[in-house]
Amino acid sequence: MRHFFTACICTALLPACGDTDEIRDTQQTSVSSIGTLPQITASGNPGTGGESTTEQGGSETAGGSESGEASTANPTGSGGMDGPKFDVGEDTGPIDPTNETGEQKGCQKIDFLFVVDNSGSMAEEQEALAVSFDGFISSIQNTVMAEDYHIMVIDTDAGNAFLQECVVLCTFFPECEGYPCNNLPQPEGCDATLGVGLTKDPSDSECGVVGGNRYMINGQPNLASTFECLAKVGTNGDGSERPMEAMVAATGQLTNGGACNDGFLRKDALLVVTFITDEEDDEESNGNPVGWNASLVAAKYGLEKNIVVLGLIGDPDQPNPVCTGQAEASPRLREFAESFTYGSWGSICSPDYAPFFDAAVSVIDTACQTFEPPG
Repeated sequence: MRHFFTACICTALLPACGDTDEIRDTQQTSVSSIGTLPQITASGNPGTGGESTTEQGGSETAGGSESGEASTANPTGSGGMDGPKFDVGEDTGPIDPTNETGEQKGCQKIDFLFVVDNSGSMAEEQEALAVSFDGFISSIQNTVMAEDYHIMVIDTDAGNAFLQECVVLCTFFPECEGYPCNNLPQPEGCDATLGVGLTKDPSDSECGVVGGNRYMINGQPNLASTFECLAKVGTNGDGSERPMEAMVAATGQLTNGGACNDGFLRKDALLVVTFITDEEDDEESNGNPVGWNASLVAAKYGLEKNIVVLGLIGDPDQPNPVCTGQAEASPRLREFAESFTYGSWGSICSPDYAPFFDAAVSVIDTACQTFEPPG
């Protein structure tokens, strides 16, 4: 959310300054919101001719519940009353990776893009994301046919988090993170560009990404700990978060030959985008949900079903919200996620993101099996 960065720094210096966790601690955490119907939705893409359906208590309503509850769609058409049903079925046997002609079918590669808000209120959310990643990627490896991954993490501002932190600390100390305050490193080039894959933590220390790229590849040593280092993008970023503009940039011209994210986005790979923010992206990023959708689809050669979109966002405007003051309602981000055939969202205020990602694995598996390589 839009907190001045000084509020975060002074918390460490003056205990009375900064946010408290009292609101979050008073929530009921026995049931994860992401594992319940009102907080996970998926919607048929407008223009594909598909309609989303909601199954609750044995009733099914096209386009959502008449009571106003968020709808849940199952790409496979299965459902039930015990939470979101994204399963592709049980006991189906091993997946045959070839068709009758002997040609490869389904996706063999997946490009994962994580867009993580680095503003002043995101510490707990980044921790929850980092904790859930190991189980998520393990489930992907055990379920989905693809075995070749790219994983890139970006934040929501243009490389000024480190300097913003030092501006405050240098009013009290002669050094910041080991650098003299009169000679702080200035971000330049890729490090000062919105949408560029991260390789360092907020203190400017390398996270251990191998291969000379701004994303992780197969064989990345210590994958979980490296992702944790990258995903904890810090809380000193610009309060005017631009997650969608960062996403569009990361998958657009920055992937061209010789550009900062060169090689990340592959023509023959399924793209999985996960964005996590407690603030609505209303007037900060250029464009709107329709334009953001079009940009992402264009990056995948017009094949919308070759994209999976997962959003962890604020839900105070939804029935039975989990967020009660900690996050802003995000109707535009929700609209963007629901505009994809394989799009879903969950509450960022849930104490545990694992159920959301568990459900997402089946969505990714379905998208991978139906993957259509560009002609």
